[in-house]
Amino acid sequence: MNEHPQATAMAVAVAGRDTVQLAAAVTDTVRLRALLPGGPIEEYGREAVVARVGGWFADMDTVDLVESAGEAVADLLLIHYRLDLAQRGTRWACTQTAICKIDDGRLATIDLLCSGFREI
Repeated sequence: MNEHPQATAMAVAVAGRDTVQLAAAVTDTVRLRALLPGGPIEEYGREAVVARVGGWFADMDTVDLVESAGEAVADLLLIHYRLDLAQRGTRWACTQTAICKIDDGRLATIDLLCSGFREI
């Protein structure tokens, strides 16, 4: 995989817990489907998706973006990033990989797989 500006922007927004940047990256009618360690979730609409994604790491003391990559796969965008997380002295690694449809430069669908928090 290569660097991709849209993938990098999404990874930076997630790591930064930046709901303004997240909202700017998705369509009004975005659909999120995610397979998380706690089970699958679905959210519809910008407000719900931004609230869900923006809350994933809200309790962490730090969230550092270790790497991000992306590439076009025909009409889709593949996004992958790794985060290092810390809370009260405990550290975790977390990776997320998403396949997204793009509409007018914004994410219209996000199908995401999360590794969960892996203690390091």
